[in-house]
Amino acid sequence: MDLISILATVILITTIGTMVVGVGAYAAFKLRDKRKPAKKKADDTLDSDGTREPIFLKRYIPEPEAKATGDEP
Repeated sequence: MDLISILATVILITTIGTMVVGVGAYAAFKLRDKRKPAKKKADDTLDSDGTREPIFLKRYIPEPEAKATGDEP
């Protein structure tokens, strides 16, 4: 076999393989899309009273500024 026919065969096999993987990925996506999400019994973000609070972040609340005494412009 000469070099051109070997390269053409490699390109053909690669193209067919890519198409097969693409069709498989699309089928897996559609199967995942049809699956209903399972309802979790306990939500980690809910407090005991049912309010949502961030897990990893602490809410920043600025302190009220003091009234100016009049000596600042």
